[in-house]
Amino acid sequence: MSALELLGGGFLAAFELWAFLTIVTGLLIGVVAGALPGISFVNAMAMALPFTYVMEPTQSMLFLGGIYVGGVFGGSISAILINVPGTPASLPATWDGYPMTKRGEAKRALTIAVTASATGGLVSALMLAFLSAPFASFALKFSQPEFFAATVLGLVSVIAIAKDQPVITMVSLLLGIVVGTVGVDPLYGQARFSFGIPEMESGIRFVVVMIGLFAIGEVVDLLATNRDLRPKKADGKAVGARLKDILYVKGAILRGTGIGCMIGLIPGAGATPGAVIAYGIEKQVSKRGDKFGTGIEEGLAAPEAAKNATTGAAMVPLLTLGIPGSAATAIMLAAMMLQGVNPGPLLFIMDPSMVYTIFAAMIIANVLMIGAGIGVAQMFSTLMRTPPAILAAFIIVLSVIGAYGVRNNIFDVYVCLAFGVLGWGMKRVGFPSAPLVLGVILGPLAERYFLTSLANSRQDWTVFFTRPISATILCLALVFILWSLAPGLKTLFLRRRS
Repeated sequence: MSALELLGGGFLAAFELWAFLTIVTGLLIGVVAGALPGISFVNAMAMALPFTYVMEPTQSMLFLGGIYVGGVFGGSISAILINVPGTPASLPATWDGYPMTKRGEAKRALTIAVTASATGGLVSALMLAFLSAPFASFALKFSQPEFFAATVLGLVSVIAIAKDQPVITMVSLLLGIVVGTVGVDPLYGQARFSFGIPEMESGIRFVVVMIGLFAIGEVVDLLATNRDLRPKKADGKAVGARLKDILYVKGAILRGTGIGCMIGLIPGAGATPGAVIAYGIEKQVSKRGDKFGTGIEEGLAAPEAAKNATTGAAMVPLLTLGIPGSAATAIMLAAMMLQGVNPGPLLFIMDPSMVYTIFAAMIIANVLMIGAGIGVAQMFSTLMRTPPAILAAFIIVLSVIGAYGVRNNIFDVYVCLAFGVLGWGMKRVGFPSAPLVLGVILGPLAERYFLTSLANSRQDWTVFFTRPISATILCLALVFILWSLAPGLKTLFLRRRS
């Protein structure tokens, strides 16, 4: 049977009542979990894992797949409405999405975000269905040097966020990398920067840092400034998105989708690097790149499309090679193995109906996500009408629960509160906190890939440049740096000549 015929059979199976309800239930759980500050959709998938024991193998994958698709987008709802990213991948949504909310365009921002996310997710799901085999062959060529190069590209993307503050942005990034090194050395197993505190030997989790900097820090600033979070209106009416607004950002959506599909295919990369890299590239491509961070539609659409485009792409190495492409797909791999299903090339031969039902479910979930996302966003818009003190208490409670739930450790709560105070201070003095979070997330990944690459190559550092894919990505990172610094270098050259 052809792939199209198998996919048609997958749609018939996915639209059966039990299967369809499973997809919808998972999707709603994912959107809500992603949108709640401090509650990660990955944690929701982990908590949902025991419930899959009583499900059929296909049903369990539909359930977890729905949570995955909905959760990746859900974090952008709180990011756009209250400047608190529900997931690390939703961090770029705060840069241009929240400024749109502040000027009374919350509904417009949410519509652009959910449309871009659904488009990116839908394209990646179609890619998963029709291009799994050739993309899997390409993914096999990636090893530790390629993973390091891709992570470096993500770190370099912080330059796109720098605007007119490149120095303090780099300081913030380096501070985040230092925070990420706290704990046990990944290669030699020695504790570092723990200062004799046993709890610090297990490291500082980026989720805890993000909750503190954004959720707690934003709440402190909210109470200190007594801001009114109720949605503003323009000319007496809520500003919504029209079709021409979506068509205006179609280029950003397509570019973000392409970047997300490529990044998602890399095992271990995930949605966060995809969203950040898409934002950085879009800033360079857009004619309004110098205004990014002030509420520019392209700056919202590109990373939103990219992060959801990683969902289907991350499923490719999972189903074809048995290699999880992200933390979420690692949980899905665990669910499959608990059900006695071994992903890999033989799965396409032994049980193609299951595989193509999963493909169809990913497509259906991305289409349904538009309605689910708008519905949950409306709920959060209603929440924003509550008094600031009550809303602040609600966010703090969720943040503390989320920080504690990372490792069930009260020490993480203290770290979260400390970074909350730091985040408020950085906000007051205009010191960017986003690069710090990116440093905490990507720094340890870059270190681990760098050290393992050297260990595998007998300390030969040229391995990063002799491997074609790794060298190409590093050259792209260098071009990206020079392209980003070109305006500043040009201005400096003209000043010296005059």
